[in-house]
Amino acid sequence: MDSAGEKRYNILCIGRYGCRVFRAAFRASGGDMFGYVTPLVDELKVKEHIFYKSVYCGLCRCMGKTVCPESTVTLSYDAVFLVLVRMALTGCAAEFGAGRCTASPLKKKPYLKSNAELEYCASAGALLAYYSIEDNARDSRGFPELAARTALLFSRRMRKKAGLPELSKAISDRISELSEIEGSGEKDPDRAAEKSGEMTAEVFSYSLEGDAARIAREIGFHVGKWVYFADAADDYYRDLKRKAYNPLPGPDAESLRCAMNLELEGAAAAFELIGDADPGIKNIIGNILYLGMPARAEKILSALENGTPDPHKKGQSSDDRPL
Repeated sequence: MDSAGEKRYNILCIGRYGCRVFRAAFRASGGDMFGYVTPLVDELKVKEHIFYKSVYCGLCRCMGKTVCPESTVTLSYDAVFLVLVRMALTGCAAEFGAGRCTASPLKKKPYLKSNAELEYCASAGALLAYYSIEDNARDSRGFPELAARTALLFSRRMRKKAGLPELSKAISDRISELSEIEGSGEKDPDRAAEKSGEMTAEVFSYSLEGDAARIAREIGFHVGKWVYFADAADDYYRDLKRKAYNPLPGPDAESLRCAMNLELEGAAAAFELIGDADPGIKNIIGNILYLGMPARAEKILSALENGTPDPHKKGQSSDDRPL
């Protein structure tokens, strides 16, 4: 792209209009704006719920400033979980502010102030979103392909601004391997989920050392596999209707339930190895692993068993959202 073209592209991407176009294209292409890795809010203490929402708001602000404004469109609850795990492992101190934003222009809301882990997770989340969009553009057909290619136009600057070239290559390599498996039409969900787990293991453990790196890698690996299974189950009937690839050989909810429970057990076992950490952060992570994710899985698997896919995108109604 020449300098004039790059200037026009930057003008297009910056501002409220550009973000709206990107948001619409991202959602139409199958982008996940919410995520699966959420807490069970009813079991959180009030101060823990406020902390969780503050991390979400802080990550949104950090993505807008550290990466680019349009990257906030891709923010998900899964990225909030990444922040919590990294903060627990590194002992990164939490400092809070209060302010207004486009989502809350009238009322000030608390948010986690920018720190090293928040900035890393903002960049990592943007990279994951970019390569997911690129994969959708490559694999989709018809209107979803057009939407994905439109979203890809906006997200190129997002990848560039995110930096982290080593992590970017690792994510790209894992997604390429995953695409090869899916492109072959092979119905082996565990093999495909392994690649997803390897990718999230890289993201969780990047730049960490020693026990922190090992624990982060283990949590990331199992959570990544769990998310892949959840996504496959959630999309099963939609993929069947569209005659699109799905790694599940059939709607066998019981086998999938066993596989997902094993991944949760693996992630929980690694979580229990975290030593001294902010008890509030650990409580939220524990809530997500022991309560929130099992509840989400049961809802998705019940829909798979009954042959009635949830009408809400990614199996999540507004009542399930923790904000």
